[in-house]
Amino acid sequence: MSVPDGPSARPVAGSAPVWVRNPALVFGLAAGVLLAGLGLVTGRPELVLVALPALVTAAFGARPRLGAAPARTTITLAPADSGRGVGYRAEVVLPPTVEAVAVELRVAGDRRHVVVVEPRRAARLTGTVPVTHSGPQEIVRTHLSLLGPGGTAVSVPAEGPARSAVVPPPHLRMQHLPMPSRVTGITGAHDSARPGDGGEFRDVALFAPGDRLRRIDWRRTARRAERPGDLYVRRTFATADALVVLVLDGRDDLGADVTEWSGARHGSHEATSLDLAREAAVSLATAYIGAGDRVGFRDVAGTARSVEPGGGTRHLERLRSTIAAVTPTGDATATARMPLVPAASLVVVLSTFLDDQASTMAMAWAATGHRVVAVDVLPTPDHRRASRHERAAARLLALERADRLTEMTASGVELIRWRTGDGESPAVQLRLLSRARRAG
Repeated sequence: MSVPDGPSARPVAGSAPVWVRNPALVFGLAAGVLLAGLGLVTGRPELVLVALPALVTAAFGARPRLGAAPARTTITLAPADSGRGVGYRAEVVLPPTVEAVAVELRVAGDRRHVVVVEPRRAARLTGTVPVTHSGPQEIVRTHLSLLGPGGTAVSVPAEGPARSAVVPPPHLRMQHLPMPSRVTGITGAHDSARPGDGGEFRDVALFAPGDRLRRIDWRRTARRAERPGDLYVRRTFATADALVVLVLDGRDDLGADVTEWSGARHGSHEATSLDLAREAAVSLATAYIGAGDRVGFRDVAGTARSVEPGGGTRHLERLRSTIAAVTPTGDATATARMPLVPAASLVVVLSTFLDDQASTMAMAWAATGHRVVAVDVLPTPDHRRASRHERAAARLLALERADRLTEMTASGVELIRWRTGDGESPAVQLRLLSRARRAG
């Protein structure tokens, strides 16, 4: 989890509290006046005696002297001990005249929790916020309301600091991966077309300058040598690494509910299209780099920086942080520039394919000789809350999208669907694509 630096990480002093009389005190004063007046009118002194405590309490709390010292609040975030969600720690330092504080915590998903604690307990409030979405998001926001001595006065609820974090996406384990049409790296775990060391058997040829003595095949030399001094060596294919470029289309972020596809912020607690895209990108990057290949990253929306192909643990961490930081642009209809990808690379396009931009890029890369894998990250549409007109619009959109996917596959783009707990798993689909590998 990445926590951006900001002022909310340090103690924040809010504005001077605005004190008002406790509503309970006001109601008690009104009840005391009513009882006293009723006792005077009816000539019943016991009613005046009952009203006297309320009137005395109201008199002492009429002008509370609480000062204007603000509360100081500090919020820190850290990964939860359970590994699920984000842990937070809020420290509220209160003025000495305050007896208690009501802290309202608004956590991810617009859930609210209100706790009323004494000053000693307010100095250390801890908890865990469950998160259902990856990427940059607000984790916790605070509102404070102070309680004066004896409960005679309260402060108007004031907004405290908020804290945000970049939640990393989960990743799945992949064992079988599709390869590019040609592997061109200097060394790696895959067989290439050029002769060298480390690969499978290629042929047997006469010894030439540069051949190693340990490659001499003495049995073949004894059978085939025609002149004294003829030596035959066994030649193998060289090994190379694959070059993979992940192209993520993060222009939109759609949930399963089709009624929320109009551009309004989704309130779904299930994985959205961008959550699935981040998960797929991180899973593929982890698997390819674990196999010794080089992986690069491109963001169609332009909200995240490009990462040039590389390998190793540090490069993987750079990829993970970059992918987790991808955010939707808010304008899915904006024209996106086609990213540049190196030659002889496997291009993986992750998109919802609700318009022609991502599919056009995929077909253009396939036409120039790249092997292209399209990853469909659109969640299974849910029409239960849709009206008749919304269902008709969603059906028309689905038909256009189906034609677009069919056109892509006909042009040589290979398609898989990335779903969580729905249908065939991504690992199985990638294993089927890995069978079609062509070493070049």
